[in-house]
Amino acid sequence: MEKILLVGFGGHAHSVIDTIIQKNEYEIAGYVGNEEHDNYLDIKYLGTDDNLKRIFDNGISNAFVCIGFMGSNNKRDLIYNNLKSIGFKLPSVIDRTAIIANNVDIGEGSFVAKGTVINANTKIGKMCIINSKSLIEHDCEIGDFTHVAVSACLCGGVKVGNSSFIGANSTVIQCLKLGNNVFVGAGQLVTNDINDKSRITIGKSLYE
Repeated sequence: MEKILLVGFGGHAHSVIDTIIQKNEYEIAGYVGNEEHDNYLDIKYLGTDDNLKRIFDNGISNAFVCIGFMGSNNKRDLIYNNLKSIGFKLPSVIDRTAIIANNVDIGEGSFVAKGTVINANTKIGKMCIINSKSLIEHDCEIGDFTHVAVSACLCGGVKVGNSSFIGANSTVIQCLKLGNNVFVGAGQLVTNDINDKSRITIGKSLYE
């Protein structure tokens, strides 16, 4: 079984770890991060990001970024580019309870969490997080580095740009287009197209 390195070790990592262990596709070699965290399932701390090249040279060629959306996806973007420059492969990690249509395209480094439904002819970009119980209906397109939070619903034909965030329990009505770096707060109902860098919170559209 191939080994995989985890980058980051917060709460999001715990969800990723459970999915990896239950699917039994990879052996977790350990994790890197800014500091060592409390022991979790005896997963070893392998040092900071400064050790990535050494770890790769020692034969671990798979990595997965376990840092979630922290106000933006800039950090995930930087980590991804660093890992790729070293030579790491970033497989997608898909929970065994997810329901995914046959003709769905999921990009490298993306995480599909428990109970998610992704319907036919949908494209998910690289380094996305499609979180627990979210519903991505048919013919949707989700850009790179975008996070669809818990129980969010994207109706059919929705297109979302890169580095956007769709909050928990929010709904995007069918065939809408959301731009890059869009933020949709929790529980929002989106009924119109959204421009780049817009923030939708408490039912209002705020432009940066």
